[in-house]
Amino acid sequence: MLKSFVRACAQKLFAGAIMVVLAPALLVGHEIIQSGVGIGGANAHEKSQSFSKWRSTEKGIAVIFTVAARQVTLLPPVNPNAPSLERTLSQHLDNTITLSKSEAPCIASGFSPRKARPGFISMENYFMCPDEDIEDDNKVKISIDSFMDYAETHIHFAQFKNETGQYRGYLFNYDRRQDVLSLESDGNMIAEDIGLIKTFFRYIHIGITHILSGADHLIFLLGLLLLTNRLRDIVLVVTGFTIGHSLTLGLSAMKIVSTQSAIVEGLIGFTILVVAAEAVMARRNLMWLAGGVFALMLFFMGLYSITLEAPMPINGWAGLMLFAVAYGFYSQNLKIVRQTLPIIVVIFGFVHGFGFAGVLVEAGLPNNRLLSALIGFNIGVEIGQLLIVAIVWFGFFRYMHTRFSEKLRGAITDFAGIAMCGIGMFWFASRLLI
Repeated sequence: MLKSFVRACAQKLFAGAIMVVLAPALLVGHEIIQSGVGIGGANAHEKSQSFSKWRSTEKGIAVIFTVAARQVTLLPPVNPNAPSLERTLSQHLDNTITLSKSEAPCIASGFSPRKARPGFISMENYFMCPDEDIEDDNKVKISIDSFMDYAETHIHFAQFKNETGQYRGYLFNYDRRQDVLSLESDGNMIAEDIGLIKTFFRYIHIGITHILSGADHLIFLLGLLLLTNRLRDIVLVVTGFTIGHSLTLGLSAMKIVSTQSAIVEGLIGFTILVVAAEAVMARRNLMWLAGGVFALMLFFMGLYSITLEAPMPINGWAGLMLFAVAYGFYSQNLKIVRQTLPIIVVIFGFVHGFGFAGVLVEAGLPNNRLLSALIGFNIGVEIGQLLIVAIVWFGFFRYMHTRFSEKLRGAITDFAGIAMCGIGMFWFASRLLI
């Protein structure tokens, strides 16, 4: 009787906790770095990315280039005896960013440091293009090769001031390093429209690259594999995850809902922590203990966050505590966890969708190709997810489920789950408390 009462209460608490735990992700206010380009995706997913912002001025075409300091360590130092990240980046940009007009090179003043947020380096430069007498010759070719020969997955997001006076982003990557823009008399820089089909396939490529280079999303998918024992189930779960993140991705990209990136990225770590803990504790019917212990940890983390300028408000910590306790008591065994998993991955997909939105905000969605870009990006993410799942499942998990003893399978699951718990906890705490 007592056990049934506790479970009934847990079910009600769990339903309420689902709504409460999502509230922090909906807080308004997306972070913007001083160069005017969002850093949520770069900082959060630890990918190889850089950003630039271009505008036409009386001095010429001005550019501000921003990249995480850790990315500059990929480059050979200018002077190994006295290494300087700023000098190294300045020389690299001088060699890899060029402009030309009518096949004649534009003269650059040279990249010089400017103030940037902690952990990032910003450089600025001016390009003077030749004044040709050719009528209507206002085309400027921009070539950006920065970091691409050192990291093939590197993505550069360039923002150009368009005809509306706002900045619109364009993507540069290993296979696409040039763009041609029209330099208008009013100072606007307008890129040529690549068309509906090319936009669609370009954003498919962005989606595939994003999921394959996003460590946190990949680890979350691997955590789901630990909780399933049939390929049909994992495909269903991954598709549910896609449905969840597609919804919030669309809402964010269309600016219907805005998010605070630090909270979203912390919650992504939380989703990894939950699925990894389930893989270890649900088999032992100890999720109630895991939920209680983690709720206690959240209580002290919430108190500590008050002393910091932490992004998560106190009601957010309270919501996570409620979720931990309710879900811990609700998930009494592995069977219940597997039954609940499709719903959970949709909910967690909401959180990851806000994370995916960061890269699209940075890349800049074309206003006249918004639907094509969103559909292409989601298809690319789904292709990348299914590709990873297929490789890992047929490469290892299928063999493990059919050939390994139950004891050995349990040991492997425990080792992987504990490792993922540690990674998820690190990302969760570091993103919300530092």
